[in-house]
Amino acid sequence: MALDAIVAFVQQNPILVLMVLYIFYRMFQSRQPWPDYGGNITAVKSLEDWRSLLNGSSLTLVDCYATWCPPCKAAAPVFARMSEEYPDVTFAKVNVDDAADVAKQLGISAMPTFKLFRGSEELGTQRGWSEGQVREMLDKAGAVKGAQAGAKAE
Repeated sequence: MALDAIVAFVQQNPILVLMVLYIFYRMFQSRQPWPDYGGNITAVKSLEDWRSLLNGSSLTLVDCYATWCPPCKAAAPVFARMSEEYPDVTFAKVNVDDAADVAKQLGISAMPTFKLFRGSEELGTQRGWSEGQVREMLDKAGAVKGAQAGAKAE
């Protein structure tokens, strides 16, 4: 009897049922932990972390992301790989929801946003995920990949 009522409701309101299921799915997804893709990445959780990261003159590439952002999730494993490919570049991630003060200081209005710094000087910004454009930004700044980095230092 109850099952017949449920089936009848679903048949009469398929769009409503799909919307409710989608909302529950999104709630479930938003509660999933952010996967750890490895790499040599520094988590920036406060303005103090951010300021200490920019000391010196090395290149720093920061990924400003949100856990609910699908392009951010797509970028994460590639960003982790890139952190291993460019050993002389510091790679950092800022969760814009957890470190809103850092995101505000950086002027983040879209996720993901990638910013490249040499010391505290901003060299470039890439809004949205484009591996090619992020790599181009690194190349223009003189970042060197893997074995080439060691050869350049010698």
